[in-house]
Amino acid sequence: MNFTRHHAIVTLAIGLFCLASCGDNSSSEGPVASAEDTGTHSSSEEFLLSSSDDSNWGSSSSVEESSSSIEPNSSSELVESVESSSSSESPVVSSSSKSLEGVVWYVVGDSFSAGDFEGLDPKPTIKEGKYAGKPPVYSYLIGNRTGCDVRNISAGGTTICYYDTYGFTKPENGIMYRTNFSDADIITIYYGINDSHNRIPIGNIDDMDPTTFYGAFNVALDYLTKNYPKAKIGIIVSNGCDTEDYPEATEQIAIKWELPYLDLDGGVNGITMLRSSSRNPTPDAEKTEILKQQWVHEHNWHPNEYAHELESHFIEEWLLTLL
Repeated sequence: MNFTRHHAIVTLAIGLFCLASCGDNSSSEGPVASAEDTGTHSSSEEFLLSSSDDSNWGSSSSVEESSSSIEPNSSSELVESVESSSSSESPVVSSSSKSLEGVVWYVVGDSFSAGDFEGLDPKPTIKEGKYAGKPPVYSYLIGNRTGCDVRNISAGGTTICYYDTYGFTKPENGIMYRTNFSDADIITIYYGINDSHNRIPIGNIDDMDPTTFYGAFNVALDYLTKNYPKAKIGIIVSNGCDTEDYPEATEQIAIKWELPYLDLDGGVNGITMLRSSSRNPTPDAEKTEILKQQWVHEHNWHPNEYAHELESHFIEEWLLTLL
């Protein structure tokens, strides 16, 4: 299976998860949320989608909603149902010949990777295992299951571009230039939410200007591939961007650099959190229901525990393909 585009997961996952996505949403927990991720240090407006964004979800009268219900905290059952699919190409593919145990994995991204459970008291933590006490985000959940060495250097509010005080590629002291990746086996890059929220120019796919989205990716990948040639680099296409052009640009940059990517925005239909709607064929009404079940609570639209658990299984299997 070609995991570079990772769309083999997509088609078969639609039926299983879209049918399950229209359940009761009286609880704030559920599948994966979609939200702006503009940091853990800013105003609430920077964390949340504005109320005007609700109009983007709409309601498709031509779509008959499923009566199936996703129960909160039922991610293990959902994942098991995917794994036990009778299809010849299961959405979650076992790579039994490979293992993440002992693999050093640098997790680069914003608060969709760092975690933001603001508004919950107490804030959730992993209860046991190698990463006990850490926030229950996809990377540490994978680390607990597999024994990989997680170096989560993600930070809420960050962009990949050089922007204001943030930025992975900020020339003076951006995260990229402050971090020594010399022991990295895998580096994953998962940006786009804050770039889109701050309306960072997309730029040209060949430019090297760190103040544009394309340019920052080119600067980052040029630096990482030259300085850490042994590290396997993978790109995660964000599922929380305001508009479609940012995930589309992320996909194009991965293709340009011939790097594997996991498309959480358009490539895992109706499963993970969805913001930019036209890239994903899941009906808008169902997307709204998925979103409501995947946020931390109604005033914090970051992914909740269930969201990270569900997402972690897709990311884990994709990581195995990078080795």
